[in-house]
Amino acid sequence: MRLQVVIAASVLAVILIGLSTDVDGQSTRGVRRRNRFGRIGRTGRSRSRTRLRSGGGRGGRGGSSSCGENQRRKRGGRCVPKSQDPKGVPAKKGSMGPLPGAPNLNEITSIVTRWLDENAERIPNMVQLVFHSCVGGCDGCINTNSPSNKGLIGSYREVQALWKNEAKQGISLADFVVLLGTKAVEHGMRRNGGPGPRTVEFTTGRTSCRDPTNYLKVFNFPKGQNTDAIEFLMSHFGIPSRGLAVALMGAHSLGVCRTENSGFEGRWDNTPLTLDHSYYRSMLGTTWSITDAPGNEFTQWSANDGRMMLNADLHLQRDFAVNSRPSCGPISERCPENGNDVNFVRQFANNQQDWSFQFIRAFLIMVSKR
Repeated sequence: MRLQVVIAASVLAVILIGLSTDVDGQSTRGVRRRNRFGRIGRTGRSRSRTRLRSGGGRGGRGGSSSCGENQRRKRGGRCVPKSQDPKGVPAKKGSMGPLPGAPNLNEITSIVTRWLDENAERIPNMVQLVFHSCVGGCDGCINTNSPSNKGLIGSYREVQALWKNEAKQGISLADFVVLLGTKAVEHGMRRNGGPGPRTVEFTTGRTSCRDPTNYLKVFNFPKGQNTDAIEFLMSHFGIPSRGLAVALMGAHSLGVCRTENSGFEGRWDNTPLTLDHSYYRSMLGTTWSITDAPGNEFTQWSANDGRMMLNADLHLQRDFAVNSRPSCGPISERCPENGNDVNFVRQFANNQQDWSFQFIRAFLIMVSKR
């Protein structure tokens, strides 16, 4: 009688344990097969004992000791490094720990500053990169397959190499991209020579995307041919007022549009490596003409000296709708003023210091998005 009870208990234990996985994360299908035919082999018993000893099962209970400080327990009971993903494979994270010999934050900041000094032509791209990486949350990553990021691919690869080889992943990639953008803003503002702040606060703590080399998320970016840029900035970044959103648009003081990247061509003002209020002065002080964009089916507003404005820009000053072409024209003076935003444009055109403070305030809101 006692022998029958022991055998029955053993059968029940094997059946229950056969519903889970073993300590190596492999299927115990063979155990279930033996249960199905009423056999209890030596292999089935040894696997059961191993599971019980190692604390297997969903509760993670058992006689094994706790994991180390830099380890975590898998569902099967094993301790694995925290840098491994749930499948036990090393994760390709921009937030992985620093490499050996990684510099501290002050040293990383010096690396970034020196790189921008040596590559001033990258200042506009770094500001654009931080904007694009913060749409959806500042995770340090962009989808290189997206047409909206076409002009950033080369610069983004440089940033990744700099983060790994020079900064040695001392901070997350997400923080590194924001740091580069922040220092690019400071560099651009220092070049203007006018009144206003020259430093921008930077904090760490952002989490990077899982795999920066294979980032496939698709986000909608404001389109140059549309007129909803202010609404986009307020809704996606939590910019609390139209005035701050108009101030953030002043980033277009940097850089140029290139046909091969966006289909549009030209610069917003005559100092494309300087971050200042010239964007607003250029907008107000020019008679703009509607022209066909050279690389797409849309239009842009052009001056006779190579400057241009997109619909998204000129709509800050002028009120018009867009179907295939703006609803007014062919010159900007024939369009009524935009009562919502034109006063902010005038305010910033007349006061660089005011614009600088408002721009930095909006920028810090944007890069705080997690």
